[in-house]
Amino acid sequence: MMSNKFYLNVPLDLEGWESVEALEHLTLYEEFSERIDNLVELIREGQQHWADHQDDAGEWSADAIRVLGEVRRRSLNIHQRIGLSQEDLAQTVRWVVGELSASSVTDCQYAAALALDRACRAIEILGRWLRDVDDELYAGGRANVNALAEDDPSRFSVLLRDVRQEYAHLEIEARESAADLMGAARHYMTLARVYASPLLSNSEKIRISTTARKAGNSSAAIRREATADRNQSICSHATRLLNDGRSEREIVGIIASTDSAIKAPGRAAKLSTKQIRNILVAGGVLRPMTSE
Repeated sequence: MMSNKFYLNVPLDLEGWESVEALEHLTLYEEFSERIDNLVELIREGQQHWADHQDDAGEWSADAIRVLGEVRRRSLNIHQRIGLSQEDLAQTVRWVVGELSASSVTDCQYAAALALDRACRAIEILGRWLRDVDDELYAGGRANVNALAEDDPSRFSVLLRDVRQEYAHLEIEARESAADLMGAARHYMTLARVYASPLLSNSEKIRISTTARKAGNSSAAIRREATADRNQSICSHATRLLNDGRSEREIVGIIASTDSAIKAPGRAAKLSTKQIRNILVAGGVLRPMTSE
């Protein structure tokens, strides 16, 4: 089976990707549609991190097109360097693509670029597999196979099953590769949110990024690091309020009304007052509530 060429180019052009929409007409699309939809949502989120490079007419800046294109072309070199480098993620990407002095591109955007690349590659792998299946399925003539599907659905199902069984090893490879790439895309998108957070200092962001690099594609490890920093920030905020003479009853409500209560970097949702109190109790700032 010869694999179709299927490449999504610079991932900022999502709205013009007629090739992705064309996948919807392939025989096995529904079986893979949820994965593809999730990947497209990741790409849309990645675009949002690059939004300041888009003008009012919807045109992307030269820096955005160049950097995204370089990340896509040099993806293999970037990931080899990540495995060897002791630097944080964004600095590693800057070094590989030769953009060390490009101040218009933020660390968040470099992390998002990696997420976009991984998500695109996952869609490409699934798209090639879906097209390959259709090529084999309709090798005897599209009109004949369409007539079989309409006149004798059970025989059509047998034909489709036979094609999938013959190339089962390729389907397994496609599924596993796409799953790995999706995991990596989520990992890098989590890092992009960390870099974008106004609540973390530059040193905290670098520490989280470096820890994540050592942990591999573990978004959970990144979230734990970010959560630990968030909780520490909340405890420090509460301690300052207590030192300023605020009561224990007051400080939970005050913190809940500030950005310190944001649940996760890059998100808008906030912690509840109960969650904030639990964090402060766990951090030793407040005493546990006792029942009368």
